[in-house]
Amino acid sequence: MAILLMSENLLKENTLVKKIAVLFSLTLVFALAGCNTVKGVGQDVQKAGSVIEDSVKKK
Repeated sequence: MAILLMSENLLKENTLVKKIAVLFSLTLVFALAGCNTVKGVGQDVQKAGSVIEDSVKKK
């Protein structure tokens, strides 16, 4: 009986660890994707600024 209770507790702990690992992994993926998106926006703004700067220099 005691062994059965111990195995149930271990199973619950393993499930919790797996849930935490999945949550951490998803958070990491979204954080990396967000950084990539912000970087892309920064590059787009920089290109737009260069175009505006070039058009002003031509006048």
